[in-house]
Amino acid sequence: MRNNIPKTLEKRIKSQKDGISLFEYINYCLYDEKDGYYSNLFKVSKDFVTSPEISQLFGECVTIFFLYAKNIFENKKKSKIQSVVEFGPGNGTLMSDVIRTLDKKYCLNEWSFFLIEISKLLKRKQKDVLFKYKKKTNIFWKKNLNKSFNNCCFYLCNEFFDAFPFNQFSSKGMKRIIIKQNKLIPVFVPTSNCHKPINSNEIIESSLFMKKFVFKIFKKIKKNGGIFLLIDYGPLIKKNTDTIQAIHNNLKCNFLDHPGRSDITHHIDFVLLKKIAKRFGLRVYGPVNQSKFLSIFGINERTENLINKSNNLKQKEKIENDFLRLTSYNQMGELYKCIIFSDVDLNLPF
Repeated sequence: MRNNIPKTLEKRIKSQKDGISLFEYINYCLYDEKDGYYSNLFKVSKDFVTSPEISQLFGECVTIFFLYAKNIFENKKKSKIQSVVEFGPGNGTLMSDVIRTLDKKYCLNEWSFFLIEISKLLKRKQKDVLFKYKKKTNIFWKKNLNKSFNNCCFYLCNEFFDAFPFNQFSSKGMKRIIIKQNKLIPVFVPTSNCHKPINSNEIIESSLFMKKFVFKIFKKIKKNGGIFLLIDYGPLIKKNTDTIQAIHNNLKCNFLDHPGRSDITHHIDFVLLKKIAKRFGLRVYGPVNQSKFLSIFGINERTENLINKSNNLKQKEKIENDFLRLTSYNQMGELYKCIIFSDVDLNLPF
């Protein structure tokens, strides 16, 4: 690297008069096969810890929700859900917990589990984690939602959409990234691409890529039936402001400081997701904070059960600390939101 900027990125920016769009920059920094963050063995999953990695409690509660919703869905729809599809499955921990929990109730040789993953590195990690279930059930890896998903599915993702590349618009135009005095600089360039007038103090964030992806999922649910649980980072109602965040070596940083070596995210617009779902005629539940979702689906009882079963004081303390981390309002309990979509009424209490 020169000036902390990958040569390929530098060349791409300098080849265009007004640099590259924010979308192009984030897409390169996260997903480039050579320099992208998710292609780096020493960075992926080092700068952050997701809920499934903290405790098995998270995955077990997700599965309890699925079993509850599955029972109602199948009674009303008269069709079975025996396929689980996870988008952006990380290290494979959540899918492992889901399969392990389902294995206690079902014979899984008739089930199918799909992991939608584009990172070769993460795919290897997932295969290692899920290897123990290889003889018990059917596990597949796909790069996208293709034509093979033509039955009722339980769709699932945790911290997936917040890493989608996006653009920003202000009253001055569209944000682009240029190089000035050997440094990456953000500038707003006049554009006709923004779909509505913007106040002087507002910033609109938009990802057509994310919208297209969501459209595909909702279209599948509308056609074939299914349930979609989405858990991600953001407020209940997203404001028109800059929500870009970056993490490098476990510390917050400017998203331009370490291209390809920091994890870049932004807040999810749950209101937009609800609007899109309504266009497909789907039922929407939430968003609710993660603490409420986990509480409804048994985390308190499951935590107490694990503590009572353990004779190790340190293990008991860890279980309690993990519970607090997942549910406390000043930690992940309030920061993360859960929203559910389905083509039938699931009788959920929120």
